[in-house]
Amino acid sequence: MKISLAGLILIGLVTGGFMLHLAGSEPQQVQADKKESKPDKKKVKELMDKKLVQSQLLLAALVKNDLEGAAKHADELKRIRGEAAWLVVKTDQYDLWSKEFTTSADHLIKAATEKNPDAARLAYLELTTTCFHCHTYVRDIGDIQLQENAR
Repeated sequence: MKISLAGLILIGLVTGGFMLHLAGSEPQQVQADKKESKPDKKKVKELMDKKLVQSQLLLAALVKNDLEGAAKHADELKRIRGEAAWLVVKTDQYDLWSKEFTTSADHLIKAATEKNPDAARLAYLELTTTCFHCHTYVRDIGDIQLQENAR
C-alpha cells in the first residue's frame, strides 16, 4: 500500500494532536520538580545541538532514500536521548515525550531495516512532531532557555 506525502503529514498531525490531548497538565508537579534541581544548560545545549545535526542527517538520508543511513542516524538519536543530561525536568509529561521520541526512532529503524521508505518517512514525522511538543512543553515551563544569548 502506498501512502502519499499528504497522507503521511495528516497522519503525523493527527498522531501529534492525539498525544497532545493525552498530555493534560501538571503545574503543581512541574513547580515542585523545578525547585528540585536545575539541569546543566551547557550540557543540554550540547545534546540538543547533536540531536539537531543527527535529525538533519536523518532527513537527508530519507530524502535520498538511504534507509541504511536513516537507521544509523535514528539509532544515534536514541543514543543521545539515553544520556543522563537529556533529563531536563522530572515530570510525567516530559517522560511521555521522551518515551515517544524513542518509540518513533524505533519505528523508523524498523521501517528502514524492512526497506519500507513510506513507513520510515511517517516515523520521521512522528519523531519530529514529538520534538516540537517536548520543546514547547519545556519552553512553557519557563525553566530552560538553550539559546546562547538568552538572558
